[in-house]
Amino acid sequence: MSVPANTANERPWPSEAYGWYVVFVLCVCAMVAFIDRQIINLLVEDIKADLAISDTQVSLLQGLAFALFYAIAAVPLGRLADTGNRRRVIAAGIVVWTIAAAACGLAKNFLQLFLARTVVGVGEATLTPSGFSMLGDLFRSHRVSLPVSVFTGASFVGSGVALLVGGWLIAQLSALDQVVLPLFGEMRPWEAAFVLGALPGFVVVIWFLLTVREPERRSTAATSTDEKPSIAEVMQFVRANIGVFVAVFFGISVLAAVQFCLGAWVPAHFIRNLGWNASQVGYAYGLIFLFCGTGGVIAGGWIADRLQARGMRDGHLRTACYAALVTVPFVIAFPMMTTAEWAVALLAPAVFFGTMPFGAGPALIPVICPSRMRGLLVAMYLLIANIVGQAGGPLVVALFTDLVFGSPELVSRSLMVAPAMLLLGGALLVRCGFRGLRQLHVP
Repeated sequence: MSVPANTANERPWPSEAYGWYVVFVLCVCAMVAFIDRQIINLLVEDIKADLAISDTQVSLLQGLAFALFYAIAAVPLGRLADTGNRRRVIAAGIVVWTIAAAACGLAKNFLQLFLARTVVGVGEATLTPSGFSMLGDLFRSHRVSLPVSVFTGASFVGSGVALLVGGWLIAQLSALDQVVLPLFGEMRPWEAAFVLGALPGFVVVIWFLLTVREPERRSTAATSTDEKPSIAEVMQFVRANIGVFVAVFFGISVLAAVQFCLGAWVPAHFIRNLGWNASQVGYAYGLIFLFCGTGGVIAGGWIADRLQARGMRDGHLRTACYAALVTVPFVIAFPMMTTAEWAVALLAPAVFFGTMPFGAGPALIPVICPSRMRGLLVAMYLLIANIVGQAGGPLVVALFTDLVFGSPELVSRSLMVAPAMLLLGGALLVRCGFRGLRQLHVP
């Protein structure tokens, strides 16, 4: 008997034009998510004053509050991405995080704001596992790194837009004698900024549901099936390639902590030590994130694809490792500057080279993993990346500031020490995966 031609690997792929349209829509979703996530970084001084909290407590709002439930929810939601309707999962997540982001503006104390931030994390945990899984079914394996890096880079566009729009919004709200919003009544400027920043989410979810369809699942290995893999099977795959997963799960997560350090505390440094206000920081740092952050992520994915096309199976990890090492002198130098202009000039390459690993490292997951394991493995990466990066990065800087240097103004010294240590440690962990990637075992 002849074998049917319509096997998983022989079914026609969607057009790349449609695939890139889905990338664009997912990028807009990610941008909206990061506006909700990052706008708090411009509001640090106002929140500290009104809620009477320390730098360490602020770092918990920036990192742990978001990352804790993001990480917890990411694994079951990643499992759902492997078996359920990813389109519906993403849509539900957008609704949840939008409502929770608006609720941040209603918080009257540290605990209420902490709880609201945790729910923002639960909602946003839907986007990346399902988004990575969808892209793996829209692009062939040798073409997927660039779309994934563009999708990942959207988070930096979102951070840039959050800083730009947030800076403008704070300036407008601060100029008013009284801020009154329909349904919410009178609010402080930072409270109103949370509410207004959340509103685009309702528009985006409608657009997403109307224009994106659930892609057909397909396999990346001849022995794979469309059945749901057991946890034991997934862990066996991880153990067989432990060096690679140490590099991606832990190495890239430590490097991610660097960007969360910078995103959380660079605005405070410019305000406390260089004489800028929140709006000025928002405009300058927003442009850096928009162009250097996005450009770095996309460049990382592009370089990784080129190296892989030349036969370098460890090209993704080499890109991440070497970019991290190049970043070190810039993160040490920019906090030493006594003028804002020089600090910005050195911060730009620190963000560009520092974000290249995020275009190269996470893109390995849809490249090397069987389709039916992809969502869960992305979720495992997110769990570690958010605990180590999102929660750990801001906290490390705050602990140095509060406990080692002992003064809020000395956040500049914390920004010199913590990111450099994390970059060197992350590069060493990424280096552990070079050999394993060249000897990859795929079921």
